[in-house]
Amino acid sequence: MAIPTFLDKRTALTIAGVTVAAPIATWLAFSAVSHGVFHRSNMSTASEIYFRLTSNRKKLADPVAFDNYVLEQAVANEQTVSVPELMPFKTSVESIDMAGIQTFLLNRRDRNDRAVIFLHGGNFLHRPTVYEWKFADTIARRTRAEVFMPMYPLAPVHTHADAHAAIEAVYRLVAEEYGARNVTLMGDGAGGGLAVSFAQRLDSLGLEQPSHLILVSPWVDITLGNPRVDEFEANDPLLAAYGMRKVGVLWTRGTEDCDPLVSPINGNVRSLRNVMVFAGTRELLFPDARLLYDRSAAAGIHAEFHEGRGLNHNFPLYPTPEATRAIEAVVSAVTED
Repeated sequence: MAIPTFLDKRTALTIAGVTVAAPIATWLAFSAVSHGVFHRSNMSTASEIYFRLTSNRKKLADPVAFDNYVLEQAVANEQTVSVPELMPFKTSVESIDMAGIQTFLLNRRDRNDRAVIFLHGGNFLHRPTVYEWKFADTIARRTRAEVFMPMYPLAPVHTHADAHAAIEAVYRLVAEEYGARNVTLMGDGAGGGLAVSFAQRLDSLGLEQPSHLILVSPWVDITLGNPRVDEFEANDPLLAAYGMRKVGVLWTRGTEDCDPLVSPINGNVRSLRNVMVFAGTRELLFPDARLLYDRSAAAGIHAEFHEGRGLNHNFPLYPTPEATRAIEAVVSAVTED
């Protein structure tokens, strides 16, 4: 392209240099903030910006928006669930019936000696997101396990009692087929809390513990009564305590909110086996997730805590370098003999 006659070559080169340097300087500043201030990757910082623009946090924080959200979900949660149409799965996915519970089975194989039961999150109000589908698909592909995702009953129509009944039915069938020592029980967010509370009941049900209990950002106190919750909520782009506590009232109907059925932080952890907990320091569930790990470790059971420094709720589910490392830990646990 010819240089305009009113620009000499030196001026043109200066303009070109500035044009190139400006985005580089912006990127370097972005990287400095990501690594120097938040101690995380650029992708994780970009993810938080995206979450602040697109998440359901406003629906959980605003009373009017929350009421409308609950009404919407009352209808949506009673519908049959479909696999996201544009989801590029790397393993097979099919909807099956397990004791009357719609369950998705990923990676069905003729011969398989291990299974994962994955309880999705969503504040007990929402079906799996694309991130949860992708995470389940990745775990199925990397571990070669069959992954079961039960669509357990949700609020506001249903309560914890309905969800526990559904999960018990699925667990019995999977444990019978594979043997409990070849089963991993896993959950994120609300599903993580549900996984803990169910695992705490296994002894009373006469059932064996799974080989591993893997919890991603688990919600283990339905009341969010930890005094540190407000401190962490200030930096959380995804969750809001107001709406979650309101959901908790719906979820606990017929049970005290301190009961381990809904707040497993108050339950007995001694019977649990191989507990692995992930939580980010920029999510309001971090204090209780850490407390659950501390109590598990103090009880003498094998427990691991993976702290996502500067990371958000459910950080192992997103396309970031930190998630890649977290998935490696999960794969190692699931495939452990």
